[in-house]
Amino acid sequence: MYVAGVGVTKDLLQTIEWLKKAANKNSAIAAYRLGELYEQGEGVPENMTEAIKWYKVAADNGDADAMIALGFAYSDGDGVAADKEAGYQWLLKAANAGSADAMRYLGDYFAQADMGGDCVKAVNWYMKAVDAGDSTSVKPVGVITMKGECEGLDKAAIAKWMERYALAHYPDAGFYMGGFYIVGVGVPKDPEAGMDMLIKDREHGKFGLVQRNFSTNNLFTLYNSGSLDATQQKKLLKWFESYSVKTNDDEMMAVIANIYINKETASGNDYRAGLDWAMKSADKGNRVGCFWVGFVYAKGLGDIKQNDTKAFTWMLKAAQKGDKDAMKMVGSFYETGTGTERNLAKAKEWKARAEQEED
Repeated sequence: MYVAGVGVTKDLLQTIEWLKKAANKNSAIAAYRLGELYEQGEGVPENMTEAIKWYKVAADNGDADAMIALGFAYSDGDGVAADKEAGYQWLLKAANAGSADAMRYLGDYFAQADMGGDCVKAVNWYMKAVDAGDSTSVKPVGVITMKGECEGLDKAAIAKWMERYALAHYPDAGFYMGGFYIVGVGVPKDPEAGMDMLIKDREHGKFGLVQRNFSTNNLFTLYNSGSLDATQQKKLLKWFESYSVKTNDDEMMAVIANIYINKETASGNDYRAGLDWAMKSADKGNRVGCFWVGFVYAKGLGDIKQNDTKAFTWMLKAAQKGDKDAMKMVGSFYETGTGTERNLAKAKEWKARAEQEED
């Protein structure tokens, strides 16, 4: 109440006094909070030595967060002499007390060559962290396993574990399980099963749109990879179309436009369909959709007549929205006077912007 000013005037000195009374009566949570205040210099002068004193009181009374704090203090030599083994032991104690955070930190510890340097132990701790409720540790399990550089991993067991969390729609699990099937990691290589897993991940993943688009990108790559037969490709393209309409997803509409326009796909180069999907995407403000509309008009593909003015107009919209390839095209249009008046200054400006823009 004193730290928040609830019912009394906010008073950090009183906060410290009452926390010390509680900590001296073996309150782990009070001792841990004291450690935090001394470490952060909140209400008292910053004093890491004093912080460690209270963290030890909290840890001795079973507080896992205090054990983690001590683990980092010893590992970094912060307030105590650096002792990586002692740091490790404190993290291990916290993990054995059931802390998912500590399990993740142990995964990080063993993943680093200059720390534990044992990729198998790293993966095992990351998996334990997920089992204990830390969904963020799914990703490093997938990354290490997919790289294929860690000898001694039981990939079949990891794939079985990953699929369980993929079916529970954990973040990243469906994405990596799809990759396992596509490449054949821990399971027989099965691109269609990988496709189905990535589709489920896109439809049901418990995370934001940007993260789900990793699965979309993999589906697009899979479509173009040659791993799917014509029937499977048709199935995937049909899903792209229906799902983009269902979700009003302008980014996926741009992907569909690419599929129809890109000569490397098995779509039969249906440029009219590509332009239609690009327009749907562009009308929603998608920069990639704008690019593909401009591209089709610039090239005059299929039965679509070349139209430099429309090409420039749409490429400029894409460039203004940050599309790097469109910036290059706009620079070239200004340089040659294609679809617009020749303007060397603007040509130079757009080409310079393209150089600075990240892909």
